[in-house]
Amino acid sequence: MALDSALSNIERIKIGNALFLFDPLRSVEYSTIEEVASKRINTYYKTGTESIIFIFTSDWFLGRDDFAGLPTTVDESTWSIEEKKTVSEADSLFGNIEWRGQILNNKPIKERETNLIELYKNRLHRWFRYVLPLPFNPKENQIFHLILCSNYETGVRRTREFYAGKTRNPKYSPDNSTAFKLFRKHHPEIFIGLSGVRKPPQWRVLWTTVRSHEDGICDCMCSDYIEIEGNTEARQQLLDWLEKEEYLNRLNIDNAWKSPIIQYKLNWATIKEKLGIDPPPSLKPLSLKEISQ
Repeated sequence: MALDSALSNIERIKIGNALFLFDPLRSVEYSTIEEVASKRINTYYKTGTESIIFIFTSDWFLGRDDFAGLPTTVDESTWSIEEKKTVSEADSLFGNIEWRGQILNNKPIKERETNLIELYKNRLHRWFRYVLPLPFNPKENQIFHLILCSNYETGVRRTREFYAGKTRNPKYSPDNSTAFKLFRKHHPEIFIGLSGVRKPPQWRVLWTTVRSHEDGICDCMCSDYIEIEGNTEARQQLLDWLEKEEYLNRLNIDNAWKSPIIQYKLNWATIKEKLGIDPPPSLKPLSLKEISQ
């Protein structure tokens, strides 16, 4: 079914939640992602729309059949006709040409693959708060990614946990008890007036972000924060405090709604230093052997 027809049908039957799978021959144009997202996500990181995008990551560098790998220089005069076609296709993938300087170089292929996925994630953050690339290794030296895009914290976390179970990545289980004791030692002033087992909202927001937010990304409109503090201004004050104490760093994400809401990312250096907590380990690729088990 054509994209316009599919979007019209979804709108007509009033589907609340929808999952879009983009499984192109080689790559999906960024304009297509924008078209779908603009019809579905009309307010700041609105939930209810997830996308899964298939990326033939290693093909961009190794080539395949009549598809040439990307050149290793930004000097267009040296590109072959086939390489020019590949660069043009990559321009459509990203929706701009700003990626070229970080990808068209002679660095090791694995490093360039990583940079490509990171740059693509940054583009997708325009519409999605959380972007989770799931790597697959069907053959030696071959890497593909299924990229989950979502604005729903719990769904992304559970997807990561399910995938990690398949790849035998260690389950991410940071030591809450030890981290909390260290947090209390560093910030006794915010515990004044709390009795029993009550925990300050600063801690609750921080720990929720550590455990549930992909890449440690957050802002005052995150749905799990609303459960902790219902007032938007008060939630922002909690994030301001966490930033002041260097648990969070500000992000510069160009969101699709031109919203002035401040976004942040966990500062793992401080979290490691003060609380003894490491970030989640990188996901190792899922092989065909593991899929069949």
